[in-house]
Amino acid sequence: MRRALLITIGVVVSLLACRTTQPPGTENAPPIQDPAQKEAGQLVPAEPPGPAEPLPVPDAGTPP
Repeated sequence: MRRALLITIGVVVSLLACRTTQPPGTENAPPIQDPAQKEAGQLVPAEPPGPAEPLPVPDAGTPP
């Protein structure tokens, strides 16, 4: 009896947990913004990156 009750509760909880929170018809809605448009901040800059090797660091004993 206890096992049947636990199985029933598990099935009910799983059915409620798998329900969608989106209103009906949302999956067929057109996009808000055209996907081909890109923001200016998303483009890669044309200038080259920084130095390829580490910057020289003076020794601790030598004054700059």
